[in-house]
Amino acid sequence: MSMVLLQRRYPVWVGGSATDAQRADKVWQLLQGSVDNMLDSTTNDEVHHVAKGIKQIIEKKEGLFRSNLMGKRVNFSARSVLAPDPAIAVDEVGVPLDFAQHLHFPVEVTPWNAAALRKLVINGPHVYPGAHMIESEDGRITHLRGLTEEQRTAFAKKLLTPPDSTIATTRPCKIVYRHLMDGDLVLMNRQPTLHRPSIQAHKSRVMKGVRVLRMPYANCKAYNADFDGDEMNLHFPQNWMAQSECATLITTHNQYLTPKDGAPLAGLVQDCVVAGVLLSVRGKMFEREDYIQLVNVAMQDYNCPINILPPAILKPKKLWSGKQIISTVLQNLIPQKNALPTFRFKTSVKAE
Repeated sequence: MSMVLLQRRYPVWVGGSATDAQRADKVWQLLQGSVDNMLDSTTNDEVHHVAKGIKQIIEKKEGLFRSNLMGKRVNFSARSVLAPDPAIAVDEVGVPLDFAQHLHFPVEVTPWNAAALRKLVINGPHVYPGAHMIESEDGRITHLRGLTEEQRTAFAKKLLTPPDSTIATTRPCKIVYRHLMDGDLVLMNRQPTLHRPSIQAHKSRVMKGVRVLRMPYANCKAYNADFDGDEMNLHFPQNWMAQSECATLITTHNQYLTPKDGAPLAGLVQDCVVAGVLLSVRGKMFEREDYIQLVNVAMQDYNCPINILPPAILKPKKLWSGKQIISTVLQNLIPQKNALPTFRFKTSVKAE
């Protein structure tokens, strides 16, 4: 940019007693301020800047990312308040029945699953578990919502019937769009999504009489969830390839360590820690029924026989301590060929 052009752009400093060097320096500062304000309109107050800077366009809730890319309504998804549930498995999520009846998954009809899919088609969209629609070999979709039970039964009997040879087909079999069911893998996401474990795959557990999504405590740190009104999004992958990727790549079992520094990400927090302290405090004793019940709840997915410990107190009646409950769980989960663990750590709680 020549000096003549700068003088035409900023004529207020043309003339007067200032030297050419001073005028050039002042114009250079104005030019630099304009560039600064183009990036961030709050950087330089000396230059009047009307338009928004690049930073203002991107940042905050009204910015490009949060306003246009995040939080958009999409199909095959649900959103609700999050509630804790220590009774479900670490890789599960409790899904309300209303969500399960509205979400659906396409399943190809084969001789091996035709009998089960017939029952779902007869149930229709309003009876759980059921189905929403049927897609024929030529791509035509039949919605089951307005059909009677006799009409749905007629369609169910034709699931394995080959199409007419005069019809141009695009696939070898029919497809039934069934309800979301127990064991289906769904993606859970809590915003703001700041790191990779903010989206994880969970197995669905459909719950009747529940109006909110339910989550175990172990995944709280990954989602930064504290159950004070937090909401989460549920996304239902719509093909078997996506389901397999959820099972092998994005499942909670593969998100135990944080990608940042390898520190443990999943673990007990909040009420579970308080319950563990109350359970293992000195003098906390349990009768046999309570001892067996607590061990069974902690090992509900354990399929082998459970070895129990002898009682800590024999007379006047048999009693087990809270620490023995934890020891029973650890000793049954650790393979027999491995040595039992020994922990040494410091605590800020005084011994007395």
